[in-house]
Amino acid sequence: MLTATIEQGGKKRIEQIFVIDAHSHLGEDVDGATMMNPLAPGSGTFDFWGNIQGRIKADWEKTGEQSFSTIMDGTSTRVSWSFTPYPFTDKLYIALQKLGKRYSDLKEKSKFYSFIDQGVVFPFQDVFRDKRPEALYRASNINVSRFTTRFPFSMKLVGYGRVDPMEGEKAVKEVSYAREVLGLRGLKLHPRSERWIDDIKSSKAVNVLVEAASHSMPVIFDTRGRGSILDIAELVKSTRSVINQQYPELLPHFKVIIAHFAQGNIGDHDVYNAIVQPNTNGDLSMLHGEGAGNFFEDFRKWFKSNNKYSVDNRDWSEYLLFASDYPYFGDVHAQKLLKYVINKQFFDSGGSLQDVRNILGLNQIRLLPEYNIPLVRKDPKPLPSTIISTTSNINNNSYEMTLRILAKLITENKIDIKSFCLQFKETWDKFNDDILLNAVKSTTKEEIPFILTDLVKNQLSLIAPLNKGMEWNKFGYKYFNPKDRAFFASAFKQNFLATDENQILNCITQIFN
Repeated sequence: MLTATIEQGGKKRIEQIFVIDAHSHLGEDVDGATMMNPLAPGSGTFDFWGNIQGRIKADWEKTGEQSFSTIMDGTSTRVSWSFTPYPFTDKLYIALQKLGKRYSDLKEKSKFYSFIDQGVVFPFQDVFRDKRPEALYRASNINVSRFTTRFPFSMKLVGYGRVDPMEGEKAVKEVSYAREVLGLRGLKLHPRSERWIDDIKSSKAVNVLVEAASHSMPVIFDTRGRGSILDIAELVKSTRSVINQQYPELLPHFKVIIAHFAQGNIGDHDVYNAIVQPNTNGDLSMLHGEGAGNFFEDFRKWFKSNNKYSVDNRDWSEYLLFASDYPYFGDVHAQKLLKYVINKQFFDSGGSLQDVRNILGLNQIRLLPEYNIPLVRKDPKPLPSTIISTTSNINNNSYEMTLRILAKLITENKIDIKSFCLQFKETWDKFNDDILLNAVKSTTKEEIPFILTDLVKNQLSLIAPLNKGMEWNKFGYKYFNPKDRAFFASAFKQNFLATDENQILNCITQIFN
């Protein structure tokens, strides 16, 4: 995470920013680019993120901009940056380290890449394609799923599938398969490499986008040049019209990301308008150096002066995603983009901490399906909740005890972690330590989404599987909120009380047997 220490009016506060790289690849491209193992020493995606972190630190030492003064909300403010591991994964890695078994090296490795918390990965135009008859990218999508839906990769990677819309019904079915079977969370489309650049606005592309919306999957388009950006913008408009007329309930779930739009197009208002429309975001991959600083100033000024907030009630930074395009672009490019999101120039020219939060990760989180449609268990059989209490032992910590048991179950191959989601505190502005985990039984492969939350910080924790009638609330729960009573009533209907690690293990085993 990126940590901001804000000193203002004699007071100090800490702001935590979850960082996501919204564009990288997994597999082996026909052009020779490869990323077969994100954990590979030196060349893997995780070490790439570590190199970015190292470059930012080196730049801070050179420029002194790890800390600077600016004006924030009309008040003189001191901003200081640092990197902090995301608490859940860090504590889980510590628990694994203490066990000294499988994954015990994750804590040591992760200290070098604590800045970037997660990254989106999707297939290249890779050597796996056309290996299965179901769809051109079936084998590629399986490869991405195998990495991104199992521990420890699932802690860091968000997997997207890929299809070729020109396959027609095959492509539409593959979208559903990628989400429902493979557990992928978005979709990548590449008109140029698959040679449908002249058919971007075709009905086949519309059909794929509608299917993606039916699963609330964001769709990222690769672009090359101004023309394809404008064509994709027209496709978005025509698809929005189809959805509005035929499937209006899907409109909030129609989400398109136009990649590489800013590089080479600073000051091009047609391109800006292509991004600033409903259901659309732009990723900033390829943009770097002073051009990044110039873009932020120009785009912000254009947005404000033309009252573009009225388009769909988003501010300028809510349209933008930090993205690296690794391995096609290196750590130096990513660092030279990130520099201009967190330096003094960004704030002096009108940027805010909320803008940083939006660009670096929050916009990507908002697009993911789990934050837009309710998660439900497919098995209606109710499972017990577990209340972990250490109120009588102030030297113990209920949350950390629970993580030690989860670590034990993972190392013993009793469960796997398919994905996790942050839980926010009342609004998108701040997340807390509570988390939604999508776990998988190793014996039956059944998925069990469950909530890990502190009822009383560090003294009383709750593990609650999402039984029938329970719905995850991304903004958390309040004990006396009438809307949340059903959640607590269901969670407490059948539960175990655990006060030590053996009891926790026995209770959680009841869930995952």
